[in-house]
Amino acid sequence: MRKTAAIIILAFVSLASWAQNGEGFNPFTDDDLSILMQDSLVKEQARFKPTGMLGIRGSYQLNGLSSSPDLQVTGLNTYKNISLVYTYYSSLWNMMSNFGIQAAVKYGEWGFDSKYFDSEHLTYAEASLLTQFHFDFSRFRVLGGIGPYAGYRLKSLIENDSWDKFDNRFDYGLMGGAGFAVIFGPFELQLEGDYQFSLSNLYHMNKYSDEYWVTVNPRNIIINLTLFYHLF
Repeated sequence: MRKTAAIIILAFVSLASWAQNGEGFNPFTDDDLSILMQDSLVKEQARFKPTGMLGIRGSYQLNGLSSSPDLQVTGLNTYKNISLVYTYYSSLWNMMSNFGIQAAVKYGEWGFDSKYFDSEHLTYAEASLLTQFHFDFSRFRVLGGIGPYAGYRLKSLIENDSWDKFDNRFDYGLMGGAGFAVIFGPFELQLEGDYQFSLSNLYHMNKYSDEYWVTVNPRNIIINLTLFYHLF
């Protein structure tokens, strides 16, 4: 807006000078053009400062699943879950200051007990990519995010147990949640609660019967405590 106003003013001044002196029409002097060129090279300054954080996360999981037909299983609660997490906060189109992306890799345990078919207790590796929005006030943040995840079941922790061709070792789905953060110096402590919804069946549907198919999908509630270090 200021650049446009300056061009208009310079055009009128040059036109008046031309009319007064009877010289050939030249709306801009060399100095005027130099000033405009310098102004055009000035880049728009970023309105929001980005933040990058690297952290270590520990998780307590209330593991469960949904099944059809209802198999009435009991999920195992596990605490041996650790993640490496990177979070990047930046503005969205230089307009929304509360936008962020969070990537994490995780190693953990999952399982359940059942009276009707084989119980499971296993380790797995997982990667997730979440869109995370944050609302800051003073040294605190309110957090919320959602996104996809993918995982791979590594090994069974049940003695003499082995998987067969009817077991699905790959997992994928959606997860999301909300939390609260406290910032102190270059560190940030985040407490979050997530809900993880698997879209992958734990078994091939005809694992136990060709006549009666079974679907089993993990559904987990996860409590995360993450200590971040601000890289910038």
